[in-house]
Amino acid sequence: MRPCLSVLIALALSGCHMASSAEGVRWTVKAPSKVDNAPHSKLRFVVETTTPSGAAVEGVAYIWIVDWVGVHGVEHQGYSFREEELRVKGGPGVASLRILAVDHYDRLVEVAKASVEVNVVQP
Repeated sequence: MRPCLSVLIALALSGCHMASSAEGVRWTVKAPSKVDNAPHSKLRFVVETTTPSGAAVEGVAYIWIVDWVGVHGVEHQGYSFREEELRVKGGPGVASLRILAVDHYDRLVEVAKASVEVNVVQP
């Protein structure tokens, strides 16, 4: 097996998340400003990437994390212009959705962020 192919297979099997370069595109998060923490409620959002001239760039890989009130989030893989979703967690307050991509030093950096208010729903 060629070395490059074996590295790609190893990365795919290891569950590593991949992110695209933070440079060269503009990042925008389309997320609701409020969600309820009722059973089975989900936060749904879309990340859009565009060139500096405004042309859409679809399928750009990124990492996303939601830090809920009282619950630290984990990294998830996402791709621009595809809807992502996650069950609402934590207590009432403001959750933070962070979008990360790789900078020119190969470090994950925050490229976009959204705040989402989590409302308590009484049964």
